[in-house]
Amino acid sequence: MKNGDDIIIVGAGIVGSSAAMYLAGEGARVTLIEQTHPAGGPSGKSSALLHAFYLMPELSQLAIRGREILVALPELAQEGSFVTQVGMMWVCGEENTVSWSAAAERIRGEGARMETLTPAEFAAEAPGFASDDVALAIWEPEYGYADAFGATNAIARAARARGARILQNTPVAGLLRAGDRISGVALADGTQLEADTVILAAGPWTRRLLATASLDLPLHVERHPMAVLNASGKARHVMPWAWCDDISRNYARPDNDGVILAGTWAGGGTGMRHEETIRPRLVEDPDNYMEGVEEAESVDILETFASRVPAMMELGIRPGYAGLYDMSPDDLPVIGAMPGVEGLLVSAGSSGHGFKTGPAVGEAVGKLALHGAQPILTPFSPTRFGAV
Repeated sequence: MKNGDDIIIVGAGIVGSSAAMYLAGEGARVTLIEQTHPAGGPSGKSSALLHAFYLMPELSQLAIRGREILVALPELAQEGSFVTQVGMMWVCGEENTVSWSAAAERIRGEGARMETLTPAEFAAEAPGFASDDVALAIWEPEYGYADAFGATNAIARAARARGARILQNTPVAGLLRAGDRISGVALADGTQLEADTVILAAGPWTRRLLATASLDLPLHVERHPMAVLNASGKARHVMPWAWCDDISRNYARPDNDGVILAGTWAGGGTGMRHEETIRPRLVEDPDNYMEGVEEAESVDILETFASRVPAMMELGIRPGYAGLYDMSPDDLPVIGAMPGVEGLLVSAGSSGHGFKTGPAVGEAVGKLALHGAQPILTPFSPTRFGAV
């Protein structure tokens, strides 16, 4: 006998919570299951940069829609705003000016405000920043950053208000498989919940859960450290905007006026990877990894800003933290129907794109569950890896 809901969502990060909000709003019977609490995993540790700039159109469109949903949360969730619009600034070297300029023109046509700045224009906008190696800057005035934990929890509460059932502190032990169909989930306490569709939005725990149904995807998990810098009331003076540097391979943003968050990246944020950049350390067990950040790690991150933003070197170092990225081989999300079985949709391998696109990905996955194929998700299909 069926004892579950029409749709079960595993994972209450930004994608799972957003899918639950959309589906419940459409009248679907939804159960959202989370092993801790909403945003208890990578979503809650995200730097939560918001930007529309991507070289891949589908990522840009998802990021634009993601921001629209986040900005609308005061209406959707009847709560306050979780978005801080400080703008997003990018810089690149000569080798990327053609592709970046073309992407900026395309994105303007997709509805986001975006300006290209010459080196002289960038220098005028950023007096405390070195610009001698900058060939092009991209300025996104509508973007900035969000409160990842607050926004995800507001979305989950909005899902509950629309009728979704949310099970917190409820680990899922595995998927229930009946032949070529996923029929529900088994909880760690032995309870079995059945459903017409299971949406697996479990981030770094995806492969573990897929394995319980003899399924797999070529995903791995990386640990990403974040330096937290004490700016003592001058964060917006030192780092006025959300920032991404394709030359120095780093990113940063103010957090109000007292703190600056900073990290390094290997290029995946634009949809391309700098192969010569050292990848973050791999994590075998997402339940057991070093969540704190050693001071030496924070120093290494800070030193990547030394030539670009000298004032950063005068800031104090607070204890940092590390989050997890579930990564795909091509640094693109893995979203869609899992091949080899029916009744299972996955949203995994966010590869660092997760929070900013997450609200739109959750909405699109919800539409996929109710209405079938969504063209914006086609490039991210799990079938591109021949997964079984």
